[in-house]
Amino acid sequence: MPAFKARYLLLALLPLAAAGCVSAEDQRAADQNKCSSFGFEPGTDAFANCMMKQNAQRDEDDQRYLDRLHDREQREKDRKAARRNNDDAIDTRPSYDRDGNPNFDTQGNYQGCNGVGCAVDNPDDS
Repeated sequence: MPAFKARYLLLALLPLAAAGCVSAEDQRAADQNKCSSFGFEPGTDAFANCMMKQNAQRDEDDQRYLDRLHDREQREKDRKAARRNNDDAIDTRPSYDRDGNPNFDTQGNYQGCNGVGCAVDNPDDS
């Protein structure tokens, strides 16, 4: 289990590490270039709003990534729990009918129950 968490922790930190390679000044310059390319003039309210939207978008992208990572980890935990529960389940289907014939074929497929212990016995059957 610790290896599982460590793997996802590394996946979560990888984009953050890659984002860390871009300095705050470089990120600001990229945002300014993007807002300028939209036609906003530096020093205007529209330009300031554009810069804030760029920052908010980056924060939302980071949060969506972390949410997806958490969801993936939760699905894996649920899958493991379901697998564990299925392994512990007891098969209550009778293995043999009342005449001693198997209720399963050679591949392990259930053929049906016709004997004592079944939910319904046919009274016309002898």
